[in-house]
Amino acid sequence: MELHQLEYFVAVVETGSFSQAAVRCNITQPSLSQQIINLENELGRKLFNRLGRRITITEAGNLFYPRACSIISDVQQAKYALTDGFKPEVSTLSVGIIPTLGSYLLYQTVSRFQKAYPEATLKIREDMTNNLIDQLMSAELDVAFVSLPIANKHITTEPVFEESLYIAIPETHTLASTSTIEADTLRDIPFIRLSDQDCLSDQLDAFCYVQKIDPPTIYQTSHLSTVIELVRLGIGISLVPACSVQIHSNEGLVFREMSHNPVQRTIVAARHQGREVTLLSTAFSHFLQEAWEDLTQPASRD
Repeated sequence: MELHQLEYFVAVVETGSFSQAAVRCNITQPSLSQQIINLENELGRKLFNRLGRRITITEAGNLFYPRACSIISDVQQAKYALTDGFKPEVSTLSVGIIPTLGSYLLYQTVSRFQKAYPEATLKIREDMTNNLIDQLMSAELDVAFVSLPIANKHITTEPVFEESLYIAIPETHTLASTSTIEADTLRDIPFIRLSDQDCLSDQLDAFCYVQKIDPPTIYQTSHLSTVIELVRLGIGISLVPACSVQIHSNEGLVFREMSHNPVQRTIVAARHQGREVTLLSTAFSHFLQEAWEDLTQPASRD
């Protein structure tokens, strides 16, 4: 059953004539008549009594007419909703974000988003990268803001910003007096690190592998705020993102870059390859980048 067959049927009912229906639908009468026959064959019922030059609608036709009108109306309304009546700024956006971004950037990002799109519905999930990728694959999320690398071949990524990673040191530590950190000086210093599920843990492992060092891990946690507090207490040092530096500077901590090959991570907007890039997801990405720039560009590293 095709939409144009329903339109031809309704036209015949409303004009009372195959010839007038053909004129109304801008089609030849034989073609219209054949489409009505095809529709009747598919339905297994006659829709019209053909009485010479006269036609009358059958009981089956009377039952079918309001349903055909309803289907045509629904299709027209659906088309309108996606064209003239489509308002992407009123739709829903489901966002995922890793905790080491969300803790520092969500407030400003969401504030700007809500101001720009007050009628949009925003849903946010803060979770580890692997869980967010699973939620992208199951269509629970429209977009997720995570750190590279991402191994899933069905996920596409768009860079949002490059973020430096800093060594967080208690201000009383001997390394606090240096402007940058040599990798060899970290060889025996205890590290406080995030859980293995966190991307920062992977980046610390990659850094240590490249530098050929294996510093001891004295404490492992799932919260960056706990990392910061333990460093402040002098229990160890840690690798933290730039977005945390401005927030925690002048709190008994100093933050130093590595002397050679400074460590960075690439934050991306990740989407399922089959998912549309929407106005709202693009806007959220823009506001996240703005929030990060506002937080990190004026930052003092001491």
